[in-house]
Amino acid sequence: MNDAVKDQYTEDEWFLISSVPSMVGAAMAGAGKSGIIGTAKEAMASMKSMVAGKSDYPENELINAVLVKADSFSDAREKAGAYREKAMAQFKEQNISSPEEFNNYMLDNARKAVALVKAKRSDKEANEYQQWCIDVAKKVAESASEGGFMGFGGEQVSDGEKALMAELQKVFTVMT
Repeated sequence: MNDAVKDQYTEDEWFLISSVPSMVGAAMAGAGKSGIIGTAKEAMASMKSMVAGKSDYPENELINAVLVKADSFSDAREKAGAYREKAMAQFKEQNISSPEEFNNYMLDNARKAVALVKAKRSDKEANEYQQWCIDVAKKVAESASEGGFMGFGGEQVSDGEKALMAELQKVFTVMT
């Protein structure tokens, strides 16, 4: 089942579709000033919310293909290394050197991923993919206070996170 979904896309298209949820989480984590503790909370929220896609959308073949479990720890480490290498090469190729440039890159990739998913998957699956990406962003934004000290005080969702969420909601337009 998972290979049948992946086989609908080129290698670059699949990398794009599978990398957008983690880029959304990373962009949202960088949208506020969370400090060390908050950044750790946001990283954990990003990972947990991505993995939650399996239980939140158990019938979605696309999401399940993105979240395919590695066969072993060494296989997982190898896949993570290959993913990181490819992502870093793309960031370098695009001359991304600031959070704003990363956000623009992520939003552009999100638009492309949505178009690919809508073209080749059912409306239901495409909507769930988009909702999953929004879920990741929300959970990251809400996981740590911004502007406080060592996790205390501050605001739950910063203005930067609110602005990025508004941009994401324009890209991920879930049809009801």
